[in-house]
Amino acid sequence: MLVVSYEGIHLVRLGHPITVETDPEYAEYDLFDPDSGVCRYQGMEWDIIGLYPGRPILSAPNVEQLVLNPEGETVSVFKDGKEVWSSTFENFSGDWAAATFSSDGRYIILGCPYDFDFRVWERTAEPEQSVALNGPA
Repeated sequence: MLVVSYEGIHLVRLGHPITVETDPEYAEYDLFDPDSGVCRYQGMEWDIIGLYPGRPILSAPNVEQLVLNPEGETVSVFKDGKEVWSSTFENFSGDWAAATFSSDGRYIILGCPYDFDFRVWERTAEPEQSVALNGPA
């Protein structure tokens, strides 16, 4: 996962443990094109979600649907029309919020602007048994 902030670009490797590499040489729009929603970094193209909607992954490989309710400050997973997992969050900025599944459906990533606030949830079995992992603050 790639996080673009005022302070730099942060390459977040999801796994055990979660690691973050910060590159202060680039920040904000140095490498990110808001028109395409893509950030080109280290020879790769990264889809970025956030202030500009980008292309969040809202369907997991097992046919689950990710639903973000910014006003209610909840992120939920639905399967066959039934909610199977939900969590609340606080958006201290009062600005945008964005959420996506990881490409393998193993993680849910939620981001809100300012102070590099985000959360990562990892699936340990079924969604109702997921464990919240705090991301870097």
